[in-house]
Amino acid sequence: MQSSFATWDHLLLLALAGAVLVWCWRFPRLVRADAAGTPGGRLRYYPVEIGPLWALASCVIALWIAQRRPWGGLLLGGSAPWRLALGWALAGAYVWLTLSQRRKVLARPERLVRLVNALAGVRPMLPRTRGERSGFVVLAITAGICEELLFRGFLLWYATVWTGPVGGFLISSMLFGIMHLYLGVEQVPRTAIVGICFYVVAMTAGSLLPAMVCHAIADLVSGDLGYRALATDAAGTGADRAAGDSVADSEGSARPPVRDLGSLV
Repeated sequence: MQSSFATWDHLLLLALAGAVLVWCWRFPRLVRADAAGTPGGRLRYYPVEIGPLWALASCVIALWIAQRRPWGGLLLGGSAPWRLALGWALAGAYVWLTLSQRRKVLARPERLVRLVNALAGVRPMLPRTRGERSGFVVLAITAGICEELLFRGFLLWYATVWTGPVGGFLISSMLFGIMHLYLGVEQVPRTAIVGICFYVVAMTAGSLLPAMVCHAIADLVSGDLGYRALATDAAGTGADRAAGDSVADSEGSARPPVRDLGSLV
């Protein structure tokens, strides 16, 4: 592995930090727009993440070409067939587990209700309409490709050159979690742990490709379940309001029923 940095390596790291700061500034505006019911907020926000991720990933590729670095430094070079086979097997197991969890949640409507509460931090980002759902698909695939290239590729290489393999693993995993701070403090350890899973897949395979697939599918499933959970919540709220109006009309009192979703957990 190459043991020297170019100035552009440090500038690229600063650019990534700048993108995270932009998201930390922009996401609260999305939260406020979502709370106010402002239409189109999510479709305007998705490009705020998609654009910088592709720009930064393109810069990494351009830097590697300009510096004539081996692609193995980004885990994009060749790998032994047995490592690729084992890595894809791990990726397949991860995808199977993710899809199995999705089926279990969809089989029990009450689990979707509980999911609404669990999604509190990321709820403003989750799609509500078909158009937003399509936008979220683009965002999920972008994250799967670009975040893996940036964190399990560039940042892992950068931190490993600086501190060694163990430091590279710890620093890249920690920064992956910190990157999601704008979604809430509770998301930092969760995403760091998920990042460790992707690290294991990538390092086992000697390639980022299986980790990219795992990452993209994990985000796609999260978006799909979030979409369904919020639709179920909206339908339940509408039904409750209709029932409340009926009771009020029959009893002559304006006493709307209140459904505390928190009590269902």
